Amino acid sequence: MGKVNRCDLKGRMTKTKNGLLPRRFYSLDILRGLASLSVVLFHWRHGFYQCTSHTGFVAENQPFFFFLQFFYEQGQKAVELFFTLSGFIFFWLYADRISKHKISLNEFALLRFSRLYPLHFSTLLLVLFLQTVYRSSVGCYFIYPFNDSYHFILQLFFASNWGFEKGFSFNGPIWSVSIEILLYIIFFTISWYKKDKLLFLILLIIASYVIFYFRGYQLAQGVFSFFIGGITYRLFSTFYSKMISDKMAVFLLTATVLVWTLVVLEVHYSFSKPLFSGFLNQLAIAQKYVFLVDRFIPLFISVFLFPVTILALVVWEVRKGSLGKRIAFIGDISYSSYLLHFPLQLATVLLATKLGYTHAVFESPVLLLVFFAVLIALSFLSHRFFEMPIQGKLRRMVLKNRQMA
Repeated sequence: MGKVNRCDLKGRMTKTKNGLLPRRFYSLDILRGLASLSVVLFHWRHGFYQCTSHTGFVAENQPFFFFLQFFYEQGQKAVELFFTLSGFIFFWLYADRISKHKISLNEFALLRFSRLYPLHFSTLLLVLFLQTVYRSSVGCYFIYPFNDSYHFILQLFFASNWGFEKGFSFNGPIWSVSIEILLYIIFFTISWYKKDKLLFLILLIIASYVIFYFRGYQLAQGVFSFFIGGITYRLFSTFYSKMISDKMAVFLLTATVLVWTLVVLEVHYSFSKPLFSGFLNQLAIAQKYVFLVDRFIPLFISVFLFPVTILALVVWEVRKGSLGKRIAFIGDISYSSYLLHFPLQLATVLLATKLGYTHAVFESPVLLLVFFAVLIALSFLSHRFFEMPIQGKLRRMVLKNRQMA
């Protein structure tokens, strides 16, 4: 394998103190988009629910279960991947600028608010309407039960999962974005006061994991994953030359492919013959320390698999050029698909009920394909004709007001 040709990198790279980096990592955009769609697949079981309890749900009866079992069973892990990706990207794009005070809190807040709030507010109103229709028809709310004025106010301020809530409400998946808002505040504070050194970050993720392990706080989970992403970027930037070397590139790619294969196989056979736990049982370890086994695999995925996957993609994109630029739109619509999939599910359930179908219709492969086609199309339209125009308008309006002041 040849060395990196730096002449080929000209024009698409920006120079940093640690080396040449792309202006955009298309591969990470694609990974974020796939993570979003994984959550959608994990939530496909919503279609079998009436109110907040399932009716006749059989996991194996979900469409294309043999091929999609990993996503149906473990799609919720994609939220941790979201946090880890955010940590890597925010340390890459913002940490140095914030620590040098080149971007203020107001500017940082404007960037995040203009990107996240318009679609959040719109889907909140949409779910309010759809839940009202569902309740008038069935007599209860669908999946997420706390849809009162108190939780509506929490939702308005992105505070739906800050610990003030009684449970999930309205557009439930927004919980991770609610947590991410707090992560942005923590990240900005740490960077502003120049506390983003490697040792401090390691101590932070250890503390957050202990809190999450014993208390189960969602914020602790977010801090753990987000700053693992930050540490991943710090390692990449610190050892940049070694990271993009031939040997390291091959190692990262091999490790990523191998471990993902093992994890997918573990999930695929978990119903009858788990690979890892079965092996540990034979060593007479799992029975005695079953709680450690249950924690080891998720921790391994969070601490090793996700960071190595990100590093592998980043290293190969630096070495070889844009990876997946033509399909990077999957990442562009990740926020749209994440926020739109629940109201679309709710609308689908209402339509199916109106047409006289039972919950068994969600076992149909055709319905799954149609649902994803509609979701991707709506997400594309939302991103291009709603989110981006409003984002630009908000940013221009605030900047104009500041200039006039």
